[in-house]
Amino acid sequence: MAITLGTNIPAFISRMYLNSTNTSLTETMERLSSGKKINKAGDDAAGLVISENMEALVRGSKQAMANIQTAESFLTVAEDGMVSISDHLQRMNDLLVNMANDTNDVESRTAAVREIIERIDEINRLAESTNFNGRTMLDGSTDEIYVQLGPDETETSYIEISSALTDCHTEALDVELPAVLNPDALKYNDGTDKIAIPNPDGTGYVDSETGAPVVSIVDPSGYDSAFEPTNENCRAYMEKVQAAISALSTRRGMLGAYENRMQSSYDSMSTRIESLESAKSVYVDTDIAEESTNFVQQQIMQQINISILSNANSLQQSALALLGG
Repeated sequence: MAITLGTNIPAFISRMYLNSTNTSLTETMERLSSGKKINKAGDDAAGLVISENMEALVRGSKQAMANIQTAESFLTVAEDGMVSISDHLQRMNDLLVNMANDTNDVESRTAAVREIIERIDEINRLAESTNFNGRTMLDGSTDEIYVQLGPDETETSYIEISSALTDCHTEALDVELPAVLNPDALKYNDGTDKIAIPNPDGTGYVDSETGAPVVSIVDPSGYDSAFEPTNENCRAYMEKVQAAISALSTRRGMLGAYENRMQSSYDSMSTRIESLESAKSVYVDTDIAEESTNFVQQQIMQQINISILSNANSLQQSALALLGG
């Protein structure tokens, strides 16, 4: 090989390999330090795209699992309200079954109706007050409720659950106390079959059918009582109460079905996340054993290249020997 002073080819080649080794060593150290195989897009452009898409699915799935848990709590609160209302209806049915028995006198039937009135008020209060995060559930005002239980926008990633809810006001359940079973009901004194009942707001009387104020009744004295707790009237009301119990049970069954479906989705999502995390790991997680081997190899190569570069730099000194220097 010619000995020249202008260009030190061996040194140039040694420096090139040393730079390449230093770059590889830096990347290996970065992977070992971060635990990530991809630290910048240039490390693996295609792998970055795939891993980021998987990361979106993983994070979306985790949030969907949180959504499911919140929705299950929502349904539990709704069911608790229905259970309480159902308990009141069951007690009303017990009282009516008892009232339909001829061994009871008017006084005992009146006491039973008084309790029914209190339970009606409590049912309506529960219908108004049962809520989750300020959103009422049993007052009939609930719009469509969608639960996002998947990580994307597809139709299979959400369900609508408002169909399991229902208006639980006694009027909606058709268990309002019949006028003839209201101890305070009065017959009109105009010879008609109309009945006036106390205004729910505590002021005066209203027509039992229209709810319009009956201004002519100021003092109930002189009016005949419309209270008729006969077996027939008790049984007719009993039928409505039992129908409401059945309807409410059906709604609770729907709630249970949604809860089971969500639990199944939760379990499925958990399995899916595990699979996605495993697949993503192939692209982004550092293989410590492999990179440790590379690290040792690259350190040795670095030392070799430094030594060779040092020797290459000394080659040109041989020119002095030729000049007798």
